[in-house]
Amino acid sequence: MQTLLTVVVLLALVALGALFIARVNAQQTGRIATHRYAAWMQSMRQRMHRRAHHGGSGKAGSDL
Repeated sequence: MQTLLTVVVLLALVALGALFIARVNAQQTGRIATHRYAAWMQSMRQRMHRRAHHGGSGKAGSDL
């Protein structure tokens, strides 16, 4: 009897987890997915772009 109760409780927990995941996924519907590192990559592009235009090595005090 205890084994049956354990199995029922575990199945109930799995069902609740599945419902929770379905609800979270439903909230994400309609949103535009952004790349995980989009902001980081954009800042790197800007840094490389600035270096190419200014011609400096990027180190402070290197104009001696």
